[in-house]
Amino acid sequence: MKKLLFTLSLVLMSMGAFAQTKTFEVGGKLNYATDAPHFGIGALARYNFDEHFRPELTMNFYPKDGNDVSAWDINANLHYLFHMTDRFKLYPLGGVGIMGASYDGPAGSTSSTKLGANLGGGLQFNLTDKLHLNAETYYQFVSDDGRGVMSVSLVYVL
Repeated sequence: MKKLLFTLSLVLMSMGAFAQTKTFEVGGKLNYATDAPHFGIGALARYNFDEHFRPELTMNFYPKDGNDVSAWDINANLHYLFHMTDRFKLYPLGGVGIMGASYDGPAGSTSSTKLGANLGGGLQFNLTDKLHLNAETYYQFVSDDGRGVMSVSLVYVL
């Protein structure tokens, strides 16, 4: 896991070297997962290499919602943008993620961390040149489990 986090850090630092000529985006998101805990919040950072390719790093947290389980995930995804109009963009996404869950209840406590893959898609609506609204859904594949995630995010272009 340390090697993956180190690699993700290097990717983000290398993206900053090109920030003078490309666009960098940051934002917040609200998530709904098909498995408990259902509701979560997150943060994201994106870098637009050109008008089509956009890598994205997301970090999400799902607090306990009545079942003594909390969860988190860190994802590195790649989007390919299809420009439908000046304001609408569609994109498929794929990537990798680290997912963790913790149980802390009357029966004791335990936690697990797993590596998985993401596959899905989304829609971007440009509210202004600097403010974008996104809706996306993706499935997180892990070795013995998986879950669907739907999210809405508000992104600011730096």
